[in-house]
Amino acid sequence: MNPVSIEIEEASLLDNNGEISQSQIDPILFKVAAAGNSEPFKDMAREVIESLLTAKTKNTILHISIISQERENVSTKFVAEILEKCPSLLLQVNAKGDTPLNVAAKFGHSDIVRVLVERAKLPQPENEELESGVGAARQMIRMTNNEKNTALHEAVCHQNVDVVEILTKEDPDYPYSANNYGKTPLYMAAESRCSNMVLALLENSTSVSHEGPNGKTALHAAAMEFPFANAAFQKLLEEKKNLIKETDQYGWTPIHYAAYHGNYWTIKLLLETDQSASNIADKDRKMTALHLAAGQGHAKIVKEILSVNPECYELVDNRGWNFLHYAMVSFHVGQLRNLLENNPLARSLIDEGDAKGNTPLHVLAAVRPKEFDVDLVRKTQTNYDAVNKQNVSVRHILDYGYPELKEEIQKLSKDVGRGQYSDGVICIRESEDRAVQKYVTEENYKDTRASHLVVAALIATVAFAAAFTIPGGYRSENGTAILRRNTAFQAFIVADSIAMVFSLSAVFTHFLMSFIIEETKDFNEDLLLASVWFTIFSMGAMVIAFVTGTYAMLVPSLGLAIITCLIGLSFFLLVIWIVRLSIK
Repeated sequence: MNPVSIEIEEASLLDNNGEISQSQIDPILFKVAAAGNSEPFKDMAREVIESLLTAKTKNTILHISIISQERENVSTKFVAEILEKCPSLLLQVNAKGDTPLNVAAKFGHSDIVRVLVERAKLPQPENEELESGVGAARQMIRMTNNEKNTALHEAVCHQNVDVVEILTKEDPDYPYSANNYGKTPLYMAAESRCSNMVLALLENSTSVSHEGPNGKTALHAAAMEFPFANAAFQKLLEEKKNLIKETDQYGWTPIHYAAYHGNYWTIKLLLETDQSASNIADKDRKMTALHLAAGQGHAKIVKEILSVNPECYELVDNRGWNFLHYAMVSFHVGQLRNLLENNPLARSLIDEGDAKGNTPLHVLAAVRPKEFDVDLVRKTQTNYDAVNKQNVSVRHILDYGYPELKEEIQKLSKDVGRGQYSDGVICIRESEDRAVQKYVTEENYKDTRASHLVVAALIATVAFAAAFTIPGGYRSENGTAILRRNTAFQAFIVADSIAMVFSLSAVFTHFLMSFIIEETKDFNEDLLLASVWFTIFSMGAMVIAFVTGTYAMLVPSLGLAIITCLIGLSFFLLVIWIVRLSIK
């Protein structure tokens, strides 16, 4: 742009009184600023540069330049040159109240953040709003936008750890208040599960605030979001130990959140710090962390709480339910058996009735009658002919059902309270039969069985062929396997045989089911589940056969053999990952 065009631009900004007025920036100048070219602005008056704003967000050319840059290729030249020409842009905010520092922190431009901070430390003779020196930089860092976000809030929100470290080191003593959403930077960092950010805030700040919305603290957020007690969580707990009994508006402590969300290692560390916190009951339902863990089926956490703080075992909620009532609904039968056989405290609650006289066995019989384990009841030496206040016994429920109690519990599984129960107050554990019924209905049963049969038959075919096309070949004189003395080869034969047996078992199971369908006109869930497991085990055996057979042939090239084995064994890691995704 030549001087003439600049003069035209300046003249267009003059109002009738000859004073500079704010107007929408020319598209050409917008592109120039976005490209980081400061030449067209060098001969402009400072007042003209200040008035160059975008129509809606009122961004200055400094905002435009920062927003337009790619994080991987950031240049500070334009920023430095423009601030040299017009220092007032350092604190000029847009329509959202964002300074250039806020924008740079948001987009993670750490080099630009450093330039802006250093520029603020220089004398500012034309800017009365900004003092000079370190105090000036801190004044700018502490400025908030329309949402009460400082540059640190923006950096944490967008997980820009480098910027967080710069800002906290520049202003370590400032506590940083909550924004319009009630969140401080430390709370936001804990909520985002970013360990490096939590550590940066705690290590560089001397008095960082911890408040969050609805009475929560950063420790609440960390207990809810951190599945593992990593270095960041340990540092947070060490520095904010006094928050362990702090309750939010629901009366939940950090231990409540860790127990509800199943974060075992987190709750283990919390209990080691203060075991008495597990005795605290919430406001709405008088539920302790033990009730919440039992209600969500977190058997390992239940065991941990009882081992560290056994005195909380007999606490009840506002319905009179102890933790065993909840476990009867959410635990697998195997978990229940383990709990009652190995924990005398749990066994002692088997006959304890709630406010309506319903014992844990009443609950189990009403919700999961197919999983009512009579042998288990006998081992606990309980009387399942005992009645509740409505004169209903456990035996009666097993014979005729108890719709009233069942409906009451089902409502709890859908009740989210005031929003704190994201998965319901209680998680109803479905039996394996029920799970199969959800997966397979009568309408799609034939198609499902056919697809399973094809998979099982294919594995059997491959296993059969592999047994007679063995790695390394045969000796011509007697027909024996050349690698028969090789350990890896022997493992291949065993694994291939296992795959053959399991796959043929699956085929036979499907074959048997076809006769059952003709006789009963219905499918058998147990046989279908057995065939599924047979097929899964045969798949695993086939992978092991492949790995061992390949290793036996490639052992002279050890590096290639190891790499091939690792690639083959990655199948099991992928299966674990897929299963975890399906559980979520």
